[in-house]
Amino acid sequence: MDEDRFWELIERAGRETPSRKERLAWLKAQLCQLPVDEIIDYHMWWELNANRSCTCDMYALSCHLLRRESTDGFEYFVYWLISLGREAYDQVADCPDRVMELPQVMDLLGLKRRWFTERRRGLPWSNEEYPGFELLAYVALDAYEQVTGADVDVLYTAVKKA
Repeated sequence: MDEDRFWELIERAGRETPSRKERLAWLKAQLCQLPVDEIIDYHMWWELNANRSCTCDMYALSCHLLRRESTDGFEYFVYWLISLGREAYDQVADCPDRVMELPQVMDLLGLKRRWFTERRRGLPWSNEEYPGFELLAYVALDAYEQVTGADVDVLYTAVKKA
């Protein structure tokens, strides 16, 4: 699997499903139909793209938008950015200042502003709107386990060899 195919799967999952739960199921089903080598490649592309955003600027951006400084929250924010598709992800990964050009971020800021204005409790966004998508990082691991019956540690070893 090349990087274009990786992004095609990410973007199709977003277009063809109405919820995150369904997106995960759809993506896992697609990956389970592929040869094991392509599942490994998919995970490799996932790791490469996620690691690309591990910069101080991206971390600061995450802290500013989410108002928390956890490293886990930062990772989940990066995963959410990946879920938005290649164009959006590349735009922000290359220049975090361009995050304000994303309509999804403007929507989140609107929710946040409304939440503060109304002085509500809890979070300003629903689980579907939350700018974090942890489970998307595990979809290839789940598919690999289902297809091979092997532990995911074998997948990590295979990715390191690739």
